[in-house]
Amino acid sequence: MDSPNFVTDIFLNPGDIYFGGKNIRLRTLLGSCVSIVLWCPSKKVGGMCHYLLPETQDIKFAESMSTRYGINAIHYFFNEMKKMRLQPRDFIAKLFGGSTMFLKEEESLLDSESSAKQIGKKNIDYATKILQENEIKILSEDTGGTLSRKIYFTIWDGEVWVEKK
Repeated sequence: MDSPNFVTDIFLNPGDIYFGGKNIRLRTLLGSCVSIVLWCPSKKVGGMCHYLLPETQDIKFAESMSTRYGINAIHYFFNEMKKMRLQPRDFIAKLFGGSTMFLKEEESLLDSESSAKQIGKKNIDYATKILQENEIKILSEDTGGTLSRKIYFTIWDGEVWVEKK
């Protein structure tokens, strides 16, 4: 599909989320955080989130529905789908991020079970689980490792580009 004549470029910071359509290009930068990219090929709508942790134990943040948490981000997506009379199974997903972002010197100070060392893996595991539970096919993913990622998503055609550094 050809690029639109006019494109709105939106950068997602940690905790940000966007869902919509038309002439939108979404961008973000990931380390241990995860982005779920959703796209509905039949309606050419979609979205991307940038979450920091799967969920929170702090009741104050849980009640605020902060999209810094994967559980709240996915609920936001489902509410937006419902408004458009779409089902989760109408979407395909692409999954990015979840790196281990420690220097070798820092990693040696953490044991292998350290929760700080496992943040990326926990974020990936949560995204995979919630997408599978809701019958959203994961079309592709670029997760784990030790590099940061720049993600670019063009909603008009569902294309995603990744740059690793």
